[in-house]
Amino acid sequence: MHPTLARQLRRMCGVENEEQLAERIAQISSLSSTQEIAQFISGLGDFISRVNSTYEQSDRDLDLRSRSLEESSFELNTINDRLRAENNSHNRVLESVRHALNKLLESSETHLQLPDKDDLEGLSSLLPGLVSLQEKRRLELYYQRFAMDQHAIVSITDIDGTIFYVNEKFCDLSGYSQQELMGKNHRILNSGFHSYEFFTELWQTVSEGRVWHGQTRNKNKQGNYYWVDSTIVPFLDESGKPFQYISIRTDITENKRLAEQIATREREYRYLIQTIKQVIFRMDLEGHWLFLNKSWEDITGYLCSESINKRLDEFVHYDDLKSISEYILTNAHNTQNDQLIEFRLRNMTGEYIWVELQALPDLDSQNIVIGFTGTLTDIHERKRMEQMKAEFVSVVSHELRTPVTSIRGALSMLDSGIFGSWSPEPTKLISIAHRNSQRLVTLVNDILDMDKLMSGNMKFTIVKLNLLESIHQSIEANMAYAQGFKVDIKLIEPTESPIHVLAASDRLSQVLANLISNACKFSPTNDQVSIKVEVQTDHVTTWICDNGPGIPLEFRSRIFGAFAQAETGDTRKQGGTGLGLKISKTLVEKMGGKIGFDSDIGQGTQFWFSLPRAV
Repeated sequence: MHPTLARQLRRMCGVENEEQLAERIAQISSLSSTQEIAQFISGLGDFISRVNSTYEQSDRDLDLRSRSLEESSFELNTINDRLRAENNSHNRVLESVRHALNKLLESSETHLQLPDKDDLEGLSSLLPGLVSLQEKRRLELYYQRFAMDQHAIVSITDIDGTIFYVNEKFCDLSGYSQQELMGKNHRILNSGFHSYEFFTELWQTVSEGRVWHGQTRNKNKQGNYYWVDSTIVPFLDESGKPFQYISIRTDITENKRLAEQIATREREYRYLIQTIKQVIFRMDLEGHWLFLNKSWEDITGYLCSESINKRLDEFVHYDDLKSISEYILTNAHNTQNDQLIEFRLRNMTGEYIWVELQALPDLDSQNIVIGFTGTLTDIHERKRMEQMKAEFVSVVSHELRTPVTSIRGALSMLDSGIFGSWSPEPTKLISIAHRNSQRLVTLVNDILDMDKLMSGNMKFTIVKLNLLESIHQSIEANMAYAQGFKVDIKLIEPTESPIHVLAASDRLSQVLANLISNACKFSPTNDQVSIKVEVQTDHVTTWICDNGPGIPLEFRSRIFGAFAQAETGDTRKQGGTGLGLKISKTLVEKMGGKIGFDSDIGQGTQFWFSLPRAV
């Protein structure tokens, strides 16, 4: 019997169990007097049985519902636990995202701000912008690295110096491949040039988180040395400790080579400066010596160290101070100054020596004069020689010229037979003496002309001249001289006439006389000296041509030098002072022209000179 039914029967009917229930029903059935009661009592047992079944079914249903509820509750708890875990994970993810976004915002330098904690929409809208910004920065870093790789030699190592990245330039310069360098140390490139202390200082610097910069000499795989300018940058973690190093290098091998060349040349230059015989100086605008080479001590006797910061005018003769000041002021802005000035300089013994000064202005970046650089040349010996030359010229001019002219006149009369005839032997001696006296007079005149030219005392009055007229006059003046060599002189008349040039009349005649007389002396007997004129746009060239032996090759380079004569038998026989061509060259150049020659051995010589054309 169902416990619930049993409890109810026991409480309401006093029946304790099924046996008592059956007994009571039987007792009632025996007492029944009517058919209806009998029928009621007969159905009562079946009713109670059905109630019991109903209770049992209810228990079964309740048990089923309980089990179903328990299972549902378990599933709900499981789902709830999962949802709680997912929610916690979601919150952790959101917190990580917020933390990451906050870090990105801190480094982005933008006006964006992190939204509130529960503002997922704001967070989701911020994320694409920061991702885009981060991608942009990634591309910038990529291109920066690309640009750096194109320019620099790059390597990255870990904290122990082990290489885990090198770019192509590193491989190209070192000669090693990336595979050969990975996992290696930079000691693979050690050339042995630098000391142990050098590398100790390097590693101490970077290990302390500081940037190291310096120049190192390395050795490539082929054994060749090269120089690099290096910067090693340590990458630091959050605690400030290095976790890797990046090295950026530039190849400076060529710069080192050039620097060594410059250093060598500077040493050579300094040696030259200190050994050159000229004084090389630098001075400021007030004339204080800033630099003097050793020649200053050789020339003056003063030590350079004692003279530095002293003024130039402390050493200059009083009478030369004005000219020195004018020279400096005049050429203060002339960087191409080639003018020289001579003055007297006091040496340590108190004597004055002649020196020659040339000074160029030193300019700053704004072309403002800040001082002068130049040279002092000892010309004391030259001055002494010039004085001796002046005295010699004076002797030649006053003491020698007059008696020689008288002797030539007397010998000329004797040679002409004006005082009667002489026997053959004295006549020959008189003729020889007469010719030598003529040569001596010519020499004296040439020496005086050279002195005037060199001293600048010869006057040149440049005028417009008829060149052909001057040539005819020179031919006439030298015809007698030419006849002595049995030579004729002829001008090949040009188609254009008259032809005018700019020249000094007497100097032009002197040039023509020198060149014509030379041509006559070296022409074969019964030959002809021809003269021709060529007119160009701005100048006129005159040619004096002979058919003589020509000028020896070894003599041509010095033919216009003073006292220059070719050492040949014909030359010595013809005589001459050796000054005529030197004088002619100087005269032509003083008149603004040029002079030269063309010569073929055995074919003759053509001397030419050109003068400015007068239109």
